[in-house]
Amino acid sequence: MHMRTLYFKVIRNSLLELVDEGRDGIRMVGVITSKGVEILKGDEREILIGFTEILKEENPQRFVGFKQDYEDWPVLVSKSKAHGIDLKSALGAGMKITGKYFRGIILRRVLIPSRENIDLFAIAWRDFPRLPTKEIDELADALGIEFHRIPQYRLARMSDRDVENYLRKYLNVLKKIAEEVVPFEEGISKISGIPMDEQIRLTVGEIIDHLVSEEMRKRGIDRIHMGGKRSYTGGYVWLKAPGVYEDVVYIDFQSMYPSIIKVWNISPETVDSVGEEVEVEGVKCRVRRDTRGVIPGLIDRFLSRRLKIKDEIKKNYDRKKDAEQRALKVLANAMYGYMGWEGARYYNIKAAEVIAALARHYIKEVKKKIEEMGGEVIYIDTDGIQFTGANAEEVVRRINGELPLNIEIERIVDRAVYYAKKKYAHLHNGKVDVTGLECVRKDYPPLVKRAQREILEALLGGDADRAREIRTKYRKEILQREAEVDDLAIVEQLTKKIDEYAKPTKASVAARIIKEKFGLEPHRGSNLYVVVVKGSGGPTHRARPVEIVKREDIDWAYYLKVYDDVIKRTFAPFGVPVERRWF
Repeated sequence: MHMRTLYFKVIRNSLLELVDEGRDGIRMVGVITSKGVEILKGDEREILIGFTEILKEENPQRFVGFKQDYEDWPVLVSKSKAHGIDLKSALGAGMKITGKYFRGIILRRVLIPSRENIDLFAIAWRDFPRLPTKEIDELADALGIEFHRIPQYRLARMSDRDVENYLRKYLNVLKKIAEEVVPFEEGISKISGIPMDEQIRLTVGEIIDHLVSEEMRKRGIDRIHMGGKRSYTGGYVWLKAPGVYEDVVYIDFQSMYPSIIKVWNISPETVDSVGEEVEVEGVKCRVRRDTRGVIPGLIDRFLSRRLKIKDEIKKNYDRKKDAEQRALKVLANAMYGYMGWEGARYYNIKAAEVIAALARHYIKEVKKKIEEMGGEVIYIDTDGIQFTGANAEEVVRRINGELPLNIEIERIVDRAVYYAKKKYAHLHNGKVDVTGLECVRKDYPPLVKRAQREILEALLGGDADRAREIRTKYRKEILQREAEVDDLAIVEQLTKKIDEYAKPTKASVAARIIKEKFGLEPHRGSNLYVVVVKGSGGPTHRARPVEIVKREDIDWAYYLKVYDDVIKRTFAPFGVPVERRWF
């Protein structure tokens, strides 16, 4: 069934990235309705009246935006109240704002009864963990959608015509992103029974908790908490040697964990009770085999349903069904982590520990079999094994046939470079996929990250001359002081209240300045964009909010050193001669 959907975005009158709903004005509101794109601009009161009229006329069942829970709804509510405009009647209900602090960020939820409020930022935060800042341009790029996000302080200085053009692009990108990710989220909701606007704001662990709790209560088990709060040995990480390798096969181990759970019947209620003794990799426990465990039972159901859907879509492709089978795979793979999560209602640290031990055992067996088949294993971690020299399909066939596992080929890459454990890059289908390097971290300037990625693309593509040209081009932007201010801004997260910092950090220094200069205190979990300026003291003490920095304030020598250090490290494994004059 097609849902009446309204895509929307508010452009504020403010210099700051942080929202102050009491003081920020509304410059424009953009919407996509059943009639197409519409831009509301001009007088703030007229904009709000126009927005409420659209709400009444369209009567949307679903709202879609990006960070609307943090930015758009609070401003719309505040300004409607200030102008005496009845937004509540236009929505047909009141609005409730809730939130929780988790993993360094406040997850907000705006609840509108009888309507779905889908904040795509919540999806980026949970389902795209490798995105550095989780901003809309990063999410778009991860989905193959081209978009350049303009920060608020630059929007504030742009003409109305340019802002309107940007807003139109933004709305179209918003819709494209939703078309890509919403079917998957609908699949998660269908499987879990949790409404979509609620489940996108839950962690995967909380969704699994809901599923497991339903099954446990059917068996009369209210809660399990075994093993106490302690750590255990997790995944096995190994790197043969840093360097560049050709034709690397990457086998995915994610599906290995459900296989182990199924075969060994591991579940919170089956481990460390009467049963068969298991000893592996120095871990001992007992596992019941007489009754099927709740979690193995759920995995049986998910994977059986997934195989059925995959057979169906081979005959007749259906996008929603494809999204559902991907959702089934994700939830099955997440079962392992659930048992060792302290927030789980059914927590059993021994169950998680024995799964990890079995995984290490089987990973070493996989490595041995690859080497027996003439392969050279390059890298191993929790997610997979990477090797060269052996036929990928034969390896998978043999492993799945001889071991109680179900592993899959993730990808075969043309060329790969390894720097250290958890730091490598793959060239695959003309695109570079990066793990752990500076270009996928938020605490490095965009200019440095862009340079590193382009250099990696050139080096992995075998074009050393092009890599040198790229290195020189971006270095000149710093050396000649041509770089834009926001191209040098790094993202620092405020993890505590300002006054709780015993030692200053770049985030706390910038937050204090924002509070003193603008009267707005950034909340815990805020991402602040900061630039290092000239002056006395170390870089931490010279961190300033990007909104107040001018090009002449910048400590160009600091950025030149950061750039040179990163680019030197990037070139190192390739053995490409480096001329001193380039640094």
